[in-house]
Amino acid sequence: MVLPMKQSLHLSLSQQLTLTPQLKQSLKLLQLSSLDLEHEVQSELDTNPLLERVETDRESFDIQPEHTPRQDNNIPQPIAEASEPEAELERTDTLAPEQDLSSNWDENWQERFKKSVEPQTSAATTKEVDLSQIVGSSETLIDHLLWQLQMTTLSQRDQEIGRAIIGNLDDDGYLQASLTEIQSQFAPVLEIDTHEVQAVLSLIKTFEPMGVGTRNLRERLTLLLKHHHKNDSNFALAQTIIEQHLESLAAHHYDQLIKQLNISREQLSSVIQMITALQPRIALAFGEEKQDHIIPDLIVVKKGDDWTVALNPDNQIHLRVNDLYANLIGKQTNNKLNDNDSEFIDTHATQAKMFIKGLMSRYDTLLLVGQAIVERQQEFFKHGEQSMQAMIQQDIADHLELHESTVSRATAGKYLLSPRGVFELKYFFSSALSNTKGTSSSSTAIRSMIKQLIDAENKVKPLSDSKIVKKLEEQGHIVARRTVAKYRESLDIAPSSRRKSL
Repeated sequence: MVLPMKQSLHLSLSQQLTLTPQLKQSLKLLQLSSLDLEHEVQSELDTNPLLERVETDRESFDIQPEHTPRQDNNIPQPIAEASEPEAELERTDTLAPEQDLSSNWDENWQERFKKSVEPQTSAATTKEVDLSQIVGSSETLIDHLLWQLQMTTLSQRDQEIGRAIIGNLDDDGYLQASLTEIQSQFAPVLEIDTHEVQAVLSLIKTFEPMGVGTRNLRERLTLLLKHHHKNDSNFALAQTIIEQHLESLAAHHYDQLIKQLNISREQLSSVIQMITALQPRIALAFGEEKQDHIIPDLIVVKKGDDWTVALNPDNQIHLRVNDLYANLIGKQTNNKLNDNDSEFIDTHATQAKMFIKGLMSRYDTLLLVGQAIVERQQEFFKHGEQSMQAMIQQDIADHLELHESTVSRATAGKYLLSPRGVFELKYFFSSALSNTKGTSSSSTAIRSMIKQLIDAENKVKPLSDSKIVKKLEEQGHIVARRTVAKYRESLDIAPSSRRKSL
């Protein structure tokens, strides 16, 4: 017998954390890179007729390093999150949709950005720096080769073979397909002989940069050696080493080479200089097919004896609500609009103002985080990498009373321009290592010290990782050998056995 289930009501209390639409949008805008932000703004402009861009005269903005985010009621505060990355809200009253979206919005926006940035003149900042640090898109290796192919007097048939060969080159200019495989790409439309492919390939190997179209490093070095040093007295010896002893040369087994080839140390040294000057990495002079511009979000300038930070005016987007539509929102004109039109204008006006508020919150948060980072890394800007202080994201989050995930969003893909170069904000975070002074050393500073020690080492007897550990200990830094090895590898520095020189 099945008993019927008894229904009853139970009352329980629970806490559930939710994000307001305004905060969701603010968080989304904060985590975007400058390029992605530009796309997001353009998308919003395309879909919201009440939102428009304000074109400003860049030269009218003065860099004032002392500028700090305004704290009045009409300007949004930095984005705050609590213990859950996208849940618990701290100070969310500053971001709630119920905030005043009054008619003085545009005045507040314009007044806010009249206080932007201009570096103070100093010995460290008098050098003119292009704020648009461009990792520019340049001609690719493939484009360069195709252009040279078009300049030849080859027949249309050979031009097609040439394009097929170039299409089978990898990023370093090495040929990845066999002659037969290239031949088969034309079947059954054209009957191409492998000798035709070889003839066109021989021509492409004469293109600039010399060495393109070879199959491996040994073949490329041989080609470059013949082109540059065919009449050199040590040409035959160099060719023998490349063709038969390249692995031993790469491993720096110099004594073994001297014995096997029955040559003097001076001869080997001369040949090594000849081979290492060949520069087989021919693709380095060419750009990638698509590269992004890096425009710094913040600028570090010197003020007195200290370094301070300000927003980059060239990387700020100015928006406002369209005046024509905004004037229709008033109660006096609402009666002239039908319900659909009135709702359309009200909805899009609110969305436009919320979007602007989120954009302003992004700038406030970026500036606060940037100020906190620069304040803690004064020694870095004064003396360089070896003076980098150990710091993690939680340190900045605690200082600003923000959640760590907010700091993470504010630093990922955001860049800072200083007289020392352009750095992603995340670069300034590093783990701490113990030292003999009872404090801690930054892992970035330790990497810099390792590089400096290796740069200054005796190349005949390079420093092993163990010796580097001892030298760091002499300077007061306690670092394990495996840590030195890891940092050395991250700097793309070979072990001591491969750094040995004659």
